[in-house]
Parts: sequence; C-alpha cells; structure tokens
Amino acid sequence: MTALRRTIAFLAVLAALVAVPSVARADATDLRERAHARVAAIMEDAVGSDIYSIPQEMYVTTAILPGYIDPKNLPAKVEARTIDSFWQIVADGAGLSVDQVQARLRGGATLHRISGDAADDVRDRIYRWLSRPVVEAQFDGRISATESIELRDDIERAVYRVMGQPGGGRDVVLVPRRN
Repeated sequence: MTALRRTIAFLAVLAALVAVPSVARADATDLRERAHARVAAIMEDAVGSDIYSIPQEMYVTTAILPGYIDPKNLPAKVEARTIDSFWQIVADGAGLSVDQVQARLRGGATLHRISGDAADDVRDRIYRWLSRPVVEAQFDGRISATESIELRDDIERAVYRVMGQPGGGRDVVLVPRRN
C-alpha cells in the first residue's frame, strides 16, 4: 500500500509540475515588440496631448518596427509607468518639471533644445532605459549579441528621432543629424 501511495504522490507532483506554466523567456522578437510598444505608448500619449503629430509618431515608432505593424498592447499600469518614466527622465535631465517640458514642446521646441547642454545625457538615459531589457536578455543568453546590437541600434534610432522632433502637433518630421 505504501508503494501505491508513493506512486500516486509522485504522479500528483509530476502532474503539478507539468501543469505549472514555464517562466516566459523573451526572444528577440518579443523584446522588439515590447520596445516598440513602449515607444508607441509614449508617442500616442504625446499625440493625444497635442505635443506631436501622427506623422511624427509614425516616424519615431517605425525606427523599431514598420508602420503597418500595430504595437503590442501593454497592461494599463505598465503603460502608465512607461509614459511617466519617460517624461521624468526628460524633466530631470532638463532641470524642469514635466509640465514645463511639455509646455515647451507644445510651443514648438525639441527635446534636444529643451535639454540644452544635458541633451546628450538625456538621450543616453532614455536609450539605456529602453535598452535595459535587451541587454539583460543578452547577458542571460536568451538572445545573441547580433540580435542585441540590431535591436539596440533601432532603439537608439527611435531615441534620436524623438529628441529631434519639434513639438506643437505640427506635421513636421525632422531628421536629426548624427555626429
């Protein structure tokens, strides 16, 4: 009888282990979709706040994925944290409040101009923040170095694009120069 109980207990444990979902391991495609979703959430919020235009939004988000691909939906809390974090990075770097940064953008300034001498630091902070999951995935061995470099290049392109766009909701897309 004891052997039967042990067998039943073993089978129950085995069934429980099989039923437990495995930990999600992001691959390069998942990370790209996630980065795209985060940038799209920021830009959609900015368009909704009359800071940027829809063509500017498309220009920035297409640095990561083509325009015909809809952004992945983020959970509401993640989306809100993403938007808040972005504006806080910019505001802290510029030495202004979020409201002041957004007001200057609505007036037609660029994030680069608003950030002044700290523009390179702000751009780097945004880039590092958006790239952190990619770097972690590379170090964990979930993506290759080549996949990491390609995705980080696209994230960097999106950051350069958003830094160079004049606010005010105009249909003006400026292509920033890279030194």
